[in-house]
Amino acid sequence: EPGKPTHPFFVAGQFHPAHRARLVIGLLLTGVFALEAGLVLWSLPMVLDLFGFVDLAAMCRRILGGPTPGGVAGGLAATAGAVWVGGAMVKGWGRVVWTQRNLRVESAISGVQRRDGFDLHTLTSPRRMAYTVGGRRPQIVVTTGLLEPLSPGVIDGILAHERVHARSSHHRFLAGAGGVQAAFGWVAPVRRAVASLRLSLERWADEGASQSSLHGRGEVKHALLSVCLAGAPGAAGFGEPEMVSARVSALDGPAPSRFCPSLATVYLGFGGVTLSCLVVVGWAAQVSILTLVHPGQCLV
Repeated sequence: EPGKPTHPFFVAGQFHPAHRARLVIGLLLTGVFALEAGLVLWSLPMVLDLFGFVDLAAMCRRILGGPTPGGVAGGLAATAGAVWVGGAMVKGWGRVVWTQRNLRVESAISGVQRRDGFDLHTLTSPRRMAYTVGGRRPQIVVTTGLLEPLSPGVIDGILAHERVHARSSHHRFLAGAGGVQAAFGWVAPVRRAVASLRLSLERWADEGASQSSLHGRGEVKHALLSVCLAGAPGAAGFGEPEMVSARVSALDGPAPSRFCPSLATVYLGFGGVTLSCLVVVGWAAQVSILTLVHPGQCLV
């Protein structure tokens, strides 16, 4: 069946979508961080030579185990790559943050209800939209064009879904994914990982809504089948058409467990990889500072 979630993480009793979302964004950011650190270390001796720090550049080459791979051309390529990756990441992240800020609604132009932890804004518009904007005071924005034809049960399901987006700070996941996609969206596995992250966030909100709704998974599924909404780029939504089939199929089954036997192993493995990257970067930073302050000790 097209769109049916066949990945084992979506099978009942396996990974909860909240864990999957955290792991996917963590692995994506760790991979980009490791690549950027490698490019910086590769280009560092050449950059130091360029600015006249010849002795320091020689020390770096000794620490890194020999001449820079590719010579001057390799160093230039690594420098360009490091600058491009960092710039693209910042640009993609900034674009999502800017979009989310522009999607915030002023109280003067909408009906607003102060809720526990967020504001519910109702816009007078024929468009059918519901989305969440994060921040210090998250906003859930819905339109009258969405609310008028729906039953109270369907509306409750939509609002419960959006509350999970607001309270779980999903805007941060989307900002991180925007940065990764801007830098590496041309890589097919990265595109699939970002799409998987977005689906996991929607599944996370579905599961959270089903726990808080009076009628459980059935109410959320009914709301999802009743509404297919226009998306707001850069913000968490409700009914993106390309995700509906997978979400409905998942809601047909039992609720995934928050814990599974393999969960601890996966988190320990991910934590080990992350810790290894941090140790390497910390060692490089310490050696660099020592080289600048006490070159003789560094030689020893």
